[in-house]
Amino acid sequence: MNELEREVVKRLAEKALKELEEAYRRVPDVDNGKAYLFRGKERVRLMLEILNKEV
Repeated sequence: MNELEREVVKRLAEKALKELEEAYRRVPDVDNGKAYLFRGKERVRLMLEILNKEV
């Protein structure tokens, strides 16, 4: 993966993480969707960590 592709993926992951965090705050605690949002958020966070380590 070249530097431009890495930067694009990193920015997309950062934006996705922000959107997931916002959605997580808005979903009621009784809704089972909150667990799915949390897992998605953690996956994106892990991807960002990996991308940041490779630079």
